[in-house]
Amino acid sequence: MSRSLRIVRRSPRTRAVVLVLHGGQARSDEPTTWRQLSVWRSRWLAGSLARAGRRHGVSVAFLRYAVRGWNDGAPVADARWALDELRQTWPGVPIGVVGYSMGGRVALRLVGEPDVAAMATVSAWVEAADLPLMEPTADLPVLLLHGADDQVTTPCGSLLTATRLREAGALARADVEQPDTHAMVRRARTWHRLVAEHLLAHLLPDEVTVSRPPSTPR
Repeated sequence: MSRSLRIVRRSPRTRAVVLVLHGGQARSDEPTTWRQLSVWRSRWLAGSLARAGRRHGVSVAFLRYAVRGWNDGAPVADARWALDELRQTWPGVPIGVVGYSMGGRVALRLVGEPDVAAMATVSAWVEAADLPLMEPTADLPVLLLHGADDQVTTPCGSLLTATRLREAGALARADVEQPDTHAMVRRARTWHRLVAEHLLAHLLPDEVTVSRPPSTPR
């Protein structure tokens, strides 16, 4: 099965676009399908972002990788292809990137990509070897959300990532204290709202403001 970029919502007057990246497995050559749980969880988030951005002219796209596994970074090439597709469709429009679980690891490889103006990760899978590879553009706003009860990926990864990104010049903060598991369904509405607020406030700064003060940087 080949990679696929699906437009979840196409605004008639697109002022910003959000790319959503789903989770997967450490190693697998199994084709990615829409029925897999990590894909389903990310599609739920994409639908929420589409609703939040509707009146602001935000289009939302969802990437399905060719295969399910990280496989030494294979999905990163898929994500860069998706960014190129979005740039061709909406030239010059700011892009937000959201990654769930393995998708967070993919997203964090894109922090230096042109036109990426804001980023958020949810339950991100981060390895120590990833940290030196994160070279963000200056002042890139990055929000890293992680449930305190996650037993699949560690909140420490999000904290270390926030520190690394700030040291490299990004505006990064992590929220890892709310009680939730890897799927982040207990407080799904809260997580979805925080992601939407972060992206909208930075993709459309002249129009949208965050309705609650940000948590203290960690």
